[in-house]
Amino acid sequence: MTFAGAMRMAARQAWQGWRNGEFGVLLAALFVAVLALAGVGSIAQRTTDALAEQSRRLVGGDAAFSSDDRAIDDARRHAQRLQLRLFRSVELASMVGSRTAPPQLGTLKALAADAPLLGPYSVRTARGVQRLARPAAGTLWLSETGAQRMRTPLGGIVEVGGRPLRLAGIVVEEPDRPLNGVELGPRVILPLAEVEAGGLLGPGARASWRIAVSGAPAAIAEWVKAREADRSPGARVETGDDLNPQLRAALDRAQRFLSVSLVLTAALAAVAIGMAARQHAERHRQIAATFRALGARQGDIVGLYVGTLAILGGIAILAALLAAAVLQQVAGAWIAEQLGATLPPAKLLPLLQGALVGVWILVTFALPPLLALRRVSALAVLRSDLRTPSPPALALFALAMLGLLALFWQAAGNAQAATILLGGLLATTFVLGVAGWALAALVARAGRGGSGILRYALLNLSRRRRLTVAQVVALGTSLMALLLLLLVRTDVWEQWQETVRGDAPNRFVINVQPEQRPAFDAVLDRLDYASVGLSPLIRARYVGASAQQRGRPAPQGRGERLADREFNLSTSDVLPDGNTLKAGKFWSAATARNEFSVETEFAEQLRWRLGDKVAFDVAGRRIEGTITSLRGVRWESFTPNFFVLASPDLARDLPATYITAVRVPQGDTALASALSQAVPNANVIDIDAITAEIRRIGDQAALVIQVVFWFAFLSGCLVFVAAVAATRRERITELGVLRTLGASSAQLRNAQLVEFGAIGAIAGGIAAVAAAGIGTLFAQQVLDLPPTWNWTTLVAGAAVGMLAAMLAGWLSMRAHLHATVRETLGVAGGLSRERLPGGDSPYNIRYNAPPAGPRPPT
Repeated sequence: MTFAGAMRMAARQAWQGWRNGEFGVLLAALFVAVLALAGVGSIAQRTTDALAEQSRRLVGGDAAFSSDDRAIDDARRHAQRLQLRLFRSVELASMVGSRTAPPQLGTLKALAADAPLLGPYSVRTARGVQRLARPAAGTLWLSETGAQRMRTPLGGIVEVGGRPLRLAGIVVEEPDRPLNGVELGPRVILPLAEVEAGGLLGPGARASWRIAVSGAPAAIAEWVKAREADRSPGARVETGDDLNPQLRAALDRAQRFLSVSLVLTAALAAVAIGMAARQHAERHRQIAATFRALGARQGDIVGLYVGTLAILGGIAILAALLAAAVLQQVAGAWIAEQLGATLPPAKLLPLLQGALVGVWILVTFALPPLLALRRVSALAVLRSDLRTPSPPALALFALAMLGLLALFWQAAGNAQAATILLGGLLATTFVLGVAGWALAALVARAGRGGSGILRYALLNLSRRRRLTVAQVVALGTSLMALLLLLLVRTDVWEQWQETVRGDAPNRFVINVQPEQRPAFDAVLDRLDYASVGLSPLIRARYVGASAQQRGRPAPQGRGERLADREFNLSTSDVLPDGNTLKAGKFWSAATARNEFSVETEFAEQLRWRLGDKVAFDVAGRRIEGTITSLRGVRWESFTPNFFVLASPDLARDLPATYITAVRVPQGDTALASALSQAVPNANVIDIDAITAEIRRIGDQAALVIQVVFWFAFLSGCLVFVAAVAATRRERITELGVLRTLGASSAQLRNAQLVEFGAIGAIAGGIAAVAAAGIGTLFAQQVLDLPPTWNWTTLVAGAAVGMLAAMLAGWLSMRAHLHATVRETLGVAGGLSRERLPGGDSPYNIRYNAPPAGPRPPT
């Protein structure tokens, strides 16, 4: 058969299969998988791009550099040589007061005459909300909380460093305010000329100059590299990677969950496609046998069925890509409207990835059953009991597993997570297979001792042992994946709620001296506020061996910047709340000697390992010890957390101040006012901006998570349909026989419910236990979350799975429960009857007919 002839036959078979719905489940599953990966993946990509753009806005450009005025001049000249756009500002602390509020220490941000790189500020003025580049001469702006602290109306006078300026606006949006920036007292934005005129930048002023730049990526990279080479104390380089730890942890967790959800959706769809392809191959076994009897070669059969699969699969993939393009536009517009933000334009990469995964699913899950048809014996025309030899599909199976491993690895971000997911999936499949086989064996014995319709239902499970095992595996796997997504989704969602809950701390208090702790506690008692407890804060700089001296690669990017700047140490007698031990052993306060505990990601960035000797300089004093434990830190808790903890014996005599977190009502100024009297050197830091940003990202991720979950649910439903359809023809035939023998519709219905109830109970129970185990490992090892599920959820999920199996079985057969014997057997015969060559049959194969002539005598 020529290639053109094979493709014509494949096209006719594809058209006929499309018309009679023979490929319905296969094409629907493929459509859902590609649509989820391409459409939802595109939405997730746009969300990620939006967050990257938000990171640029928080930095104020593509990159920024903060240092003293000398280093800033070098950075400015270098930016000008590279033809980068730049924006300069300076931040410093100064006393701020008004006629209605006492003087207090505030944060000043003075803007140069350059134009903001990412657009003007949104400011509420007497004329409404306006977009302005900077305050006019003789005026200033206040942040929302700063205006509340000053208790000054628009047009009122605010004194900055003894210089009266008119309040011209309240800042609604500050595009270049980093999330790690804090509000130390009232935040004031004013022209740089006003600060210079007030003499606030004179000798001895503790000012931090900042320059933000934007331009070509290569020029930005060169500029950042030069700035990172500046080793002066206090110098700091910021890029989009330097997100606040709370925001970074929340964002990474949401992205990992979204990616894993999409891969599980694709895996469920692949199971449905494999089952549907197997059923299609079973229905076409006698057709393939007829072709072999008529002289068709194995290559002809392979060409026919592979061509049919390629045509229909290509149509389904193209349709899914078109639907994905529409979905990401519609859903993206809806998400943008819900969040009040604009998403960046879509990219082609998610669509290409969806199409490639769709082709991979077809090749590894749908193709093997069809390839088996080339080995069918011609005797199968006369003997339906002959089995089709299994194809040598080990290579395809290995390719499928490697593909799943790669997808899970990419989605979860590391090999450990991929092993948990894929290993859990394979282990669950094996246990389900064993359980299905045991079920068939046990009910065979139980059925022999029973009577009536119950005996028939139980023996049916034993007679169709292979199909029973397949149904248990398919239903259990899909239910396990859905329960896993539901449980982990609940963990992630509750973690978001925990992050932005109403009683989460929204103020940090720093610079409390050791002798002021009683006075601080008294202020909290008087205001009826609760803190998370005071933690020591020790300023230190790393002075130990470098990574190169340890024979390891030098830290790059953020890790290099972390190693060169001052950061905060602390100490604790016990492992702090919100910290989890990842490696090593946390010390006992009574026996600890020169030990350090380091946050895991921080250690990775600085190339530190368990057992390394590290040293720090604290106010001219060198302390040295061994890293004896690595910790995971829940930064979203908004409580004082530290990259490095020192054992109590190391920190005992070191100079330290204290820090804590407190929850106050929105817009509260009572805490700052009370502390200004009782603990005047303490500073109250407002972190409402950080929690608001995390809440916005959480809302955005929650919307996408909901969409992904329903795609996974639809894939699971398709697996149910495919599993039920696996025995539909045999069941219809048996219904006809039983109706002939006098069985009533109620008896037939009860028999179906018993069969599917037994399958659903076994599959649901194992799926619930597997989801609990895999979900616990995944939440703890991949998402760094404590599992929040309970056994009630799992029992309910198992019960729902059993009821869903019974409902699916009843729905698939209900049309035949009340049909006549003739109608039932007619339908069963129609399911197995295929037209052979002639008429409008798609199978138009030329074969050698016997020579014409007189018929031999009989």
